[in-house]
Amino acid sequence: MPQHWRVIVLLSLVTGVAYLVRADVAVAQERMVPAVGLTMIGMGAITAWGFQLAYALFQVPAGMFGERFGARRALALALVGCSVASFLTSAMPRQGAVLVLVSTRVLLGIAQAAVFPVAAMAVMIYVPVTERVRATAIYIAAASLGAAAAPLLMAPTMEKLGWRAVFVLSGVIASVTALAWVTLMPPRPPQPEGPAVQARRDALSELRVLVRSIPLLRLSIAYLLHSAVWFVFVFWFFRYLTEGRGFTILASGLWGSLPSIAACVLAPLIGVAADRLGRRIGAPRARRRVAMACLFSAAGFVTAGAVLPSAMLAILALSLSSGCVNGAEAPFFTTATAIGEESPGAAAGMLNLMGNLGGVLSIWLVPRMSAAWGWNGTLVFWSGACVVAALLWLTVDVDAV
Repeated sequence: MPQHWRVIVLLSLVTGVAYLVRADVAVAQERMVPAVGLTMIGMGAITAWGFQLAYALFQVPAGMFGERFGARRALALALVGCSVASFLTSAMPRQGAVLVLVSTRVLLGIAQAAVFPVAAMAVMIYVPVTERVRATAIYIAAASLGAAAAPLLMAPTMEKLGWRAVFVLSGVIASVTALAWVTLMPPRPPQPEGPAVQARRDALSELRVLVRSIPLLRLSIAYLLHSAVWFVFVFWFFRYLTEGRGFTILASGLWGSLPSIAACVLAPLIGVAADRLGRRIGAPRARRRVAMACLFSAAGFVTAGAVLPSAMLAILALSLSSGCVNGAEAPFFTTATAIGEESPGAAAGMLNLMGNLGGVLSIWLVPRMSAAWGWNGTLVFWSGACVVAALLWLTVDVDAV
């Protein structure tokens, strides 16, 4: 196997396991919350202000850490952090449960913050430019598969062994993955020392350059809107099916998985198409065209999902929209690392920080919008967000990266 494909496979393993570990609490909390005297509202607050806030704030620092110490060490420490957080959660006492849970969620957020920025940096370092979009799309699809695998693996474990066993299993999986990553990941290729590399070692200077990068800022704003739409599917599609289309809980659980399946299938195919187009017109222009095509297509499918009278056709349209939105992820990340060529990890971290802010925005807005406008109006609004995100790509001078 060529070295860069070994790296792609290993990155896919890491992202898949990271998302599996991240999703374990969604299964375990059904038994854990009453067992330790918490409430679901309290658990939601701990997740938001413990994990999600730490995850967002440490995107850029984690990317900088990866630049200085390499992807091999950075992602190994990330997996070890996930493992430690899981084991500590499994041993959580009833007395002081809130303090322990907040601490472990913060630790997990910090550890997971490294995953996407460092993976994007690794693709830039190890993978030829003509294959970077597909490489990024593959590990992004693997992350979705990891999240989808969590309930399939963790629910039976909890039924047989209790909620603590869920976190023990997560910790073991993360530890084994860390060992495999360290053992199989090739060393970082030698890079010439120069003024740019020396300047990168000054974190404040590096951050100042990134913040002042107008192309990265415009791309990040587009990604904020893109991610806001993606989070609508992640957090609210189930409720849309029950509330907006009148599906039962069981039927919504069945059909609610289609957007994730579409995302897993379409993202790598779109990545392959982007790389092939890049060989004809140049990688930067191909990334922009593919991202814009994905976002415009997503907008059209979202609008169709809102107006189609047939519930099944609406689900199909919205699932295709989800696949198109996910297909735009790889062009965003590969363009961010190209813009921040001297600081690829931090640039990807900046992009993902903005994406998480977009997620927080849409999570907060959607229930208010659906109450005021109904689900059709809400979906049309996010269709417009896709169009604006696509048009923002025209303001990014890709020929300069």
